[in-house]
Amino acid sequence: MTKVKHHGAITKKDVENAFKKYGFNVVKYSEDEIYINVIVRKDYSKKFNIEFNGIVEVKCSIVKRMYDAFCVYTYPTFKEITNLIPKDAFYHVYSDGNICYAPPKRPLVEKWRLIDFINSVDSFFYNYFSIEYIGTGELFQLEHGDRGLMQYEYIYRSSKNKE
Repeated sequence: MTKVKHHGAITKKDVENAFKKYGFNVVKYSEDEIYINVIVRKDYSKKFNIEFNGIVEVKCSIVKRMYDAFCVYTYPTFKEITNLIPKDAFYHVYSDGNICYAPPKRPLVEKWRLIDFINSVDSFFYNYFSIEYIGTGELFQLEHGDRGLMQYEYIYRSSKNKE
């Protein structure tokens, strides 16, 4: 477990503000003692000069106290529920439909906040639509599995050596 700057429970206001920053509209919000569940919507076609259906709905599940027990098991999960994105590894979607938005160690090492997870998922969608409709993406994508983990370790160590 890695210490993070934030502690305490994530609130409805935290969630709404974080999604709003990246242009998502909260469509549905619910919570229980452990989880906050939201469905959010965003139209990615507005960022391109072509017409296409870019309206994406995402179901997000957030552990309310993720900062107090910050580990891979408390990361938020994001699942695209409009079925626009193919469910294969190239587009970084797991077989259960959840989006692979970062190597498992990255949020721990970089002490991500909720807004960082949302930024990563937003970038995932923007990159997908860039590849699909323009032919090239803007993100450097790591491979999945052991090769991707090794790529992340190399990138992380290289950035530390520059400091």
